[in-house]
Amino acid sequence: MKAGILDHANLVQASEFIAGMNSLRQCHIGYLGTSQNDILHSLEEMNSDAESAAFIVWKDGAIAGFLGVDADLNKGTAELWGPFVQEFEFMRLLWEKALHYFEGNLHSYFLFADTANHTAAEFALSNGFKPQSAQTYMELKGNPSNELRDISLLPPHSHSEFIHLHDTLFPHTYYSGKEIIGRLSDEHKVYTSGDADGLNGYLYAEYNRDEKEGSIEFIGVKFCKRKKGIGRKLLDMAVHDLFVNAGSASIKLCVGTTNQKALSLYKKAGFKVERSLSFYKLYIWE
Repeated sequence: MKAGILDHANLVQASEFIAGMNSLRQCHIGYLGTSQNDILHSLEEMNSDAESAAFIVWKDGAIAGFLGVDADLNKGTAELWGPFVQEFEFMRLLWEKALHYFEGNLHSYFLFADTANHTAAEFALSNGFKPQSAQTYMELKGNPSNELRDISLLPPHSHSEFIHLHDTLFPHTYYSGKEIIGRLSDEHKVYTSGDADGLNGYLYAEYNRDEKEGSIEFIGVKFCKRKKGIGRKLLDMAVHDLFVNAGSASIKLCVGTTNQKALSLYKKAGFKVERSLSFYKLYIWE
């Protein structure tokens, strides 16, 4: 048995190993897909990212353990892709290598695992991770309506207003309003709703052209404008654009398991519950 850093020569073998495990609820990690092609694409991106790294354990000439660290050194945070292991003892080895590699550069680690993944839960709790929230993963396959819809996208003159609204509604999240503006493209869009008072709601969605998959990342409505159907209007707008104009085959999202209003909104729009996940966070004191 030996451990090392994943390199380009091992990407295909690693993607095969992860795909075989991540399709199982008891091994699933939410930051990665379940198809080998999707996982290989993610590994290729990680391998080309100088800030991130992945660690593997070899046994009898084959990969027997994997842990990816998708790091943002500017923020000092990282998402854990794994651990995926054939033997429990490999987790300790992979985690020690990751901590040593990033020592002094990261202060927070995030883990997002299926509630049936008891191995990940034990890893998290035994290493000081704290449970943060329960999330429900939902998916919509096939456009439920071909009705033509007007698409309203965020105009440049509303960028500042959007940033303020997003950062007010989601003050501590993975993308700030400014970061979303920086990501805007033909495949990353902010759909909007407004009136005489200005911007009253928005939905940020991304489209993966290779996988033909859309994802709803954020949906927010001003507190004073709620219960007026704005959320459903934004959702219908984004769903139509992703299916009809972008050519998406499916749309995914994650929502807090206790957020019954949001769950009801998505279910009424045709989204189905696919899995339940637990979100953990480790903060390392300097």
